[in-house]
Amino acid sequence: MASASSNSRLSENNKPTRTGRPRGSNKGETLARLLPAARKLFAEKGFAQTTFKDVGKAVGMSHAALYAYFPAKLDLYLATLADTQQVLMPRYTEAIEHAASLREAITAILLASADAHDNDATITGFLAAVPIEMRRHPELIEPLTTQNNAVLVALTNLLENAQLSGELKSQASAMDMFNAVLGSGVGVALFQYGLQAGSLRNSMQVLVEIIEGQFFRH
Repeated sequence: MASASSNSRLSENNKPTRTGRPRGSNKGETLARLLPAARKLFAEKGFAQTTFKDVGKAVGMSHAALYAYFPAKLDLYLATLADTQQVLMPRYTEAIEHAASLREAITAILLASADAHDNDATITGFLAAVPIEMRRHPELIEPLTTQNNAVLVALTNLLENAQLSGELKSQASAMDMFNAVLGSGVGVALFQYGLQAGSLRNSMQVLVEIIEGQFFRH
């Protein structure tokens, strides 16, 4: 028999759409407070355990008022993902556009990610959990795959082009290389997020030294 808390979470995901926002509210200002708060909660508690009541309490809104902005928790989660990507994508785009080589692009992306983390560590906690949430909640796979593939497309294109130009010696598939490169960066970031100690940029610089062949003496 389903528990009361489980029924509450399920009802949030299937809540009927409500229209209209509270009087006197400014949507832009409200979302600027709401989405970072949601990101922090999703990062710390996960998708299933985060409720509209939690998010509302964090920003001083009733959970009922949140339905004026998001008809269901999935909509809030996707909006939080989009908001988080908007923090990172300009940094990644600049890194790719100004890099003279794939190695420079990867280095710039890793360090840009580290700087974003040092400014707001919830970015790491939230994004690192996305693949796990997709495994736990199959209903998230399609919308998250559609919305979360900008970095995948950009980086796999870079990797494939580097193979064709001869810059890369590896003959691994673009997907395997993407997993190794991005996964190593995410792993360092997630470990740092868990420890909550020091600057991620310092740790990420070590990974950069490994990539650039500067870590070992010989």
